[in-house]
Amino acid sequence: MIDVSLLGWLLVTLTSPLALVLLLVALGSVAYLGVTALEAAPRRRGARAVGTGAAACALAAGMVGLRVGAGAGATVPTAAVGIAAAAAIGATAACAWTFGARAAAALGAAQARRSAAALRAGDERRRLLAASQRAYAEGDDLAAETAAADDAVARLRAAVGSLAGARAALEAKRAGAQDGPQSEERPEASALAEDLARACDEAALKLSMGQRVLAAAEAAALRIACNAPLRRLLRRRPREATQALATLGAGALAPAAASIEAFLGEVRAARAEVVEIAERRAPGAPGEDGATGPEGAEGPAALALRELTAMESAYGALLERLRLAELHASARASVEQVESAAGALSATARAAEIDPAAIGALVTEIARAESAVAAAAPEAGGSRALAEALAAGSGALDRSDTTSLAELIAALRELR
Repeated sequence: MIDVSLLGWLLVTLTSPLALVLLLVALGSVAYLGVTALEAAPRRRGARAVGTGAAACALAAGMVGLRVGAGAGATVPTAAVGIAAAAAIGATAACAWTFGARAAAALGAAQARRSAAALRAGDERRRLLAASQRAYAEGDDLAAETAAADDAVARLRAAVGSLAGARAALEAKRAGAQDGPQSEERPEASALAEDLARACDEAALKLSMGQRVLAAAEAAALRIACNAPLRRLLRRRPREATQALATLGAGALAPAAASIEAFLGEVRAARAEVVEIAERRAPGAPGEDGATGPEGAEGPAALALRELTAMESAYGALLERLRLAELHASARASVEQVESAAGALSATARAAEIDPAAIGALVTEIARAESAVAAAAPEAGGSRALAEALAAGSGALDRSDTTSLAELIAALRELR
């Protein structure tokens, strides 16, 4: 029995020396397979250092704590198993580093591809959404509806024209049959004339119904065409500008006014478009001045023009109020600037005011100086009067009287 232990911990017990040889062969096979796989795989930076370091650490650990067998004869199998295990561990570590790095790189590349695909899909969705919103705002679907209505009217008109041609042919044949000789009239000819008359009546009835349907279809197509500019304007109305006015206040006046002014230009263009459609499709329809033609004041063009006029009037009034609000805001800003400048000047003026206490101190100093001079060189009564005047002036300043420094100096000069 051969015990294999590491740092005193029993790892495995081999039953015979042959099992020890098989263990060495297995460890060597692992090392050989690892080295072979490393040679076949693309070189990876750091794999050699990782394998060498792992092998060195395993060999050091085996030399310190590995024991195979017991007694003096355990040195050779211990060294053999330690070297084989170190080689296998080093090769396994290098393979793990190489193929793990390759797997991580592959996973990273796959993640990058998925992220790029998601970004492209997001960009495509945003592009499609922007295109859809642009088409909705430009009224592409309304133009398609108008074109489809025109195509339907054209097909109906062609069908009514064919029906009118068939009726004309029947009438011509019926007239030819009636203009024939009366003597040659036979029962077969009478039956044919009755069939022709019945066919002509049916054709006339169908033609009349077709013409009524055509008139209704033309009116519907005209209504669709005249309402298309109005529906497009309802989509393109400056709702962001009006919402900004409600939320942002005075700061949104200028952008809102510009947006509404541009929208008013679109309204005028829509009016011209409706007039052009009415003139092209229904001669005598309402013109730019509001005059009505055969279709009357309740025709599609007239109704659309009235709606556009109301919209232009409403947004025009709003634009005028915005312009007035801008003027008020500008005036308010100017007033605030004036108030700010006046406040700054007032503060400067208050700082530049003469301090009455300083004037009083000045007068007191002058009075004391004059008293000292009078004591040094007394004169007849003049010095006393001067001192009394200075004292009175100093007292007046102490009482915060309105006497100015210039008046006090003038009084002093008069006393001299």
